[in-house]
Amino acid sequence: MTKRPLMFNFLQKLDYKDVLRRNTNPLELLDKLNISDTGSNQVSPKVLILTKKLDIEADVIGIKLLKNGIDYIKINEEDIPLDFGVEFRVGSKRELFLKLRHKEILAENIKVVLFRYFDPKFLKYLDGIHQMFFEQQWYQLLNCLQTSLMCQWINNPKNTFEAENRLYQLKVAQDLGFRIPDTSITNIPFSGIKFFDQCSKNIVAKVLHHHEIVYDEYSYRFPTSVINSNHFLESDELKYAPVILQERIDISEEIRITVVDQKVYPVRITANKYKNNYSDLHKIEEKFLNFERISIEKNLEKLCINLNRKMGLLLSSIDLVVNKKGEIHFLEINPIGDWNWLEKHVDLGIADSISELISRFVEK
Repeated sequence: MTKRPLMFNFLQKLDYKDVLRRNTNPLELLDKLNISDTGSNQVSPKVLILTKKLDIEADVIGIKLLKNGIDYIKINEEDIPLDFGVEFRVGSKRELFLKLRHKEILAENIKVVLFRYFDPKFLKYLDGIHQMFFEQQWYQLLNCLQTSLMCQWINNPKNTFEAENRLYQLKVAQDLGFRIPDTSITNIPFSGIKFFDQCSKNIVAKVLHHHEIVYDEYSYRFPTSVINSNHFLESDELKYAPVILQERIDISEEIRITVVDQKVYPVRITANKYKNNYSDLHKIEEKFLNFERISIEKNLEKLCINLNRKMGLLLSSIDLVVNKKGEIHFLEINPIGDWNWLEKHVDLGIADSISELISRFVEK
């Protein structure tokens, strides 16, 4: 058995120890600026953001909320467990108590929860069985939080986790009318070889779960890989980790569509002529990519909105590719919906649209 996934390389993306973790949490800003808070030890935000410290989208939205006069609080997964406390009471009375550092959060006034990231695996406080116990309890606590905060979630955690299921994505997209690539999800070596032959030995491999893992303060990525016959020389290794095998599409361009409720923001992404033979845009530096805001046909716009609605999402990003014949294929939907990397190149107004969506729910 090898020490790495059969069809993927561990590509180190980022050393988190060398990154300044930006944070727009008002409480943390007060602490950093050494400004004493002479008021109450309670805060009463209208919006709660659940995320991680290294999340530029959450920071941008937080700034816009403050500019619009909407108080918010941000709880990062890195706050677990030392800075974040919670108590649920049920029986003679029902109460929810939230605490972030030295401040009590008045949960009854929260109107919207923006759920982006909240994974207790990020920091390792313990080892072995103790760490597994630690993670299980916090995952269940997140479920308790969802059932106790009876407000608008963007997006609902249950729907988010379900939408991250790659097989479910492809099935729903195909049922709605999207064209999808032929796909095999398997850990059976013979099935992988058979699918490889059926696709004229022209396939790619993708991870079944998230393509980034943070381990020991480092981030590793697993981008899409082009598969050849050599990958099946040790095909028995496939049984240890299931993989998505997919027919390779001769890509002419990619279309990234960000969906915010009933609005769509499509961007065409192409690689320059020196980088146009690729399997995954994430392998190409942004300086070699071209970004263009485009209009899409009403039918495609409707498909994207319907996919978002079918999965119970208010916010998402949808990845499509166009082949050399002009046919559009659905690849995946991302319920987290990262979009700042697009707005660095194209003026889209996605941040304003999300802020407006949150404001509408706050004002209800």
